[in-house]
Amino acid sequence: MRTVKFFLILMTAIMVVTGCDWIRVQLGMATSQDIAAMKKERQYDDSVRLMNDSVALSGNTAEMRATDGKSMKISDTSAFNEQKRQPEQVAVSTPAKTNLTNRYYVIIGSFKDHSNSAKMAEYLRSKGFTPTIMDFKNGFRVVSTSSYSTLGQAFNEMYKLRDQNFGPDDIWVYDVRQNMHN
Repeated sequence: MRTVKFFLILMTAIMVVTGCDWIRVQLGMATSQDIAAMKKERQYDDSVRLMNDSVALSGNTAEMRATDGKSMKISDTSAFNEQKRQPEQVAVSTPAKTNLTNRYYVIIGSFKDHSNSAKMAEYLRSKGFTPTIMDFKNGFRVVSTSSYSTLGQAFNEMYKLRDQNFGPDDIWVYDVRQNMHN
């Protein structure tokens, strides 16, 4: 029983000590201000990636809205990257509603980092596919190689891609009636 009390007191002391910014500075750890600054920087980087993706998909023209209501039109991603703004001024836009023409889509990749989905789409274009990018409600962006009106056609394409070792083994078929996309 003594050892249990000792470990409980030790764990409580560790949690109390590491929660204080002064102690964290003495131990060389990030303070709460450092963590908040890193979070803002990461949010800004995510918004830049989203903007780059949307510019690439919309024909090299896009509009960026800041939190103060101002907007700026950009003609390509390099123009946006040259006009970097403060992280507090950039708002992350919500993904646009995807227009899907068929019911079944052969999904070859699902990405939390949206820049990876753009890379995958570019790779598919170079291989002769016409990829479709869909934003899912859970924050992931999926890339489809092709779409079909019947489930049989979609599964045939999925098996063909697996047999060719074209992409990862987790190729799957998405039915738009599942309503997981935006």
